[in-house]
Amino acid sequence: MRVGRGGRAVIVPDIAGAPYSLGRRGSRPALDGDRVLAQSAPYTRRGLQPASIVRVVERKRKNLAGVVSHHDPHRLLPSDARLDGYVITLSADSPGAEPGTLVSARIVDYPNSYRDITVCIEESLGKAGSLQAEIRAVCRCLDICDEFPAAALAEAAAFREPDEAEKAGRRDLRGQVTVTIDPADARDHDDAVSIERQGECYLLTVSIADVAHYVRPGSALDREAYERATSVYFPGEVVPMLPEQLSAGLASLQPSVERLALSVFIRIGKGGEILGSEFAPSVIRSVAALSYEQAQAMLDGQATGADPAIVEALECMRACAQALLKARMARGAIDLDIPEARILLDEQGQPRNIEKRGRLFTHRIIEEFMLAANEAVAQKLNRAREAFLYRIHEKPGDEALTSLAARAAALGLRLRHDGRLSGPASLQDLAAQARATPAARQVNLMLLRSMQQARYSADKDIHFGLASSCYTHFTSPIRRYPDLIAHRALLHTLGSGPPAAGTPALLTEHAEHCSTRERRAMEAERDAAAAAAAIYMAPRTEECFEATVSGVERFGFFVELDEVFVEGFVHVGRLPEYYSYVRERMELQSRVSGKCIRIGDRVRVRVSSVDLARRSIEMDLA
Repeated sequence: MRVGRGGRAVIVPDIAGAPYSLGRRGSRPALDGDRVLAQSAPYTRRGLQPASIVRVVERKRKNLAGVVSHHDPHRLLPSDARLDGYVITLSADSPGAEPGTLVSARIVDYPNSYRDITVCIEESLGKAGSLQAEIRAVCRCLDICDEFPAAALAEAAAFREPDEAEKAGRRDLRGQVTVTIDPADARDHDDAVSIERQGECYLLTVSIADVAHYVRPGSALDREAYERATSVYFPGEVVPMLPEQLSAGLASLQPSVERLALSVFIRIGKGGEILGSEFAPSVIRSVAALSYEQAQAMLDGQATGADPAIVEALECMRACAQALLKARMARGAIDLDIPEARILLDEQGQPRNIEKRGRLFTHRIIEEFMLAANEAVAQKLNRAREAFLYRIHEKPGDEALTSLAARAAALGLRLRHDGRLSGPASLQDLAAQARATPAARQVNLMLLRSMQQARYSADKDIHFGLASSCYTHFTSPIRRYPDLIAHRALLHTLGSGPPAAGTPALLTEHAEHCSTRERRAMEAERDAAAAAAAIYMAPRTEECFEATVSGVERFGFFVELDEVFVEGFVHVGRLPEYYSYVRERMELQSRVSGKCIRIGDRVRVRVSSVDLARRSIEMDLA
């Protein structure tokens, strides 16, 4: 069962198909994520078939977070709005906490037809409304562990700087102009790049931290890395997959120190075509750790005192990336430009500003190089019949496609298809149609939501969005376990490592586990970012902002503020006139004056309320 923050509950069947709807009280006694046995009704309502819960088969949630009530110290107010329908009380043996404190609690008694939820406080997380406390609450609720077992820490602490014996037999790349290009606040450096021009072609070298050298199968480090499967990134902090001694130390490709790597050498033609690839364990020495902004300033001639050799390498990288991008677009890959929020924190760790993260061409350089390396490794391992995890992305379903076409038509755009898509080129064309319109962001989000979610698989399949027939994740072994699996498989293929362990069934289990952990990390990161936005806007209630309508739905419309990169919602019930939703044009129209509210309209809004539990920012027209 899945419950949205607005309280709407649905049952997602094990066999692929449309979800079943539940009434507001129909979710009892289940909680979000529980596995249930349900009985469907013989009719549909609002396009969904209703169902009722027969019994709970398996409980997912073991913990919850809440604020100790100021009115009743034995009651918790849930910090997750999906639990709003329940009264949460402390057990008789539960330790107490100060009113207004955000706590993590273990569920002692689950709800049934005659009682609600009873919990026992396990940890005080801090004052409600503190971003650090909210992040800790997210981790506790999703069972994300932010501490490493002693055995894993001891293994990490035992490693030393690589000696000559460890470097022997590796390709020596220490003389190349190798750089890392990452976000300014990056805590680890998985990948480094170097390039040289060979006539009209390029020889691109992508060097990836040799994490497999340190994290051996069956070790305490390996068991913990597999359990986590991915690092989780929050504003101002990270819950890493590997201990800091490795993730930010020996396995990180820091500048001016020798590091062990696994390198991919790719020959690229002037038109972006891949002419060949080679692979080898290597030893590198990065000459600079550049941020995207620093690298872009060098390309734009705005960096004073820049090393000419680095500038020359960056210019060559730009030309190569342009060729790769053009070739990738020609084969039909989808390039969605959906800006991300950059949350800036003050000295107390609270949000001081939220701005739109700019997309520079240096971002594209690294994106194109990593895509090329991932695809080259996937093809190599596939030909060698090695056991590894493919990164796959199935085609959109027919229903999603039909809905997307209708919504696009309402915006005056056309999705070219005959009931189905043979490739992603039609979606790319739709994004291109919207690029110069006020609806560009909304269309990109519509495209994203219409597509299946990428996942890991033991079996080869397409990556629809990249228009790739064979793809894997290889370039981030510090923060993703599937990449470590690919490293081990490649090393075995090259004769530098043991054979990959595990049966096809075990590899399928790994794929499902890593996909589940990835989705959990994404949920946690989204939740923390939404909490940061709510915390930042809470003191600004009653303030007015210039904004742009970014989405229109039956029950209201979303606005994106100019001053800060925050989205709020204006409910139709708070509008001065009665508006009805015109589905054909995706707009709200007043039945009184005939005024319309459309995507791209400029409006002035006032923040009316902020609900941290629901992660919602409600607004009125000013």
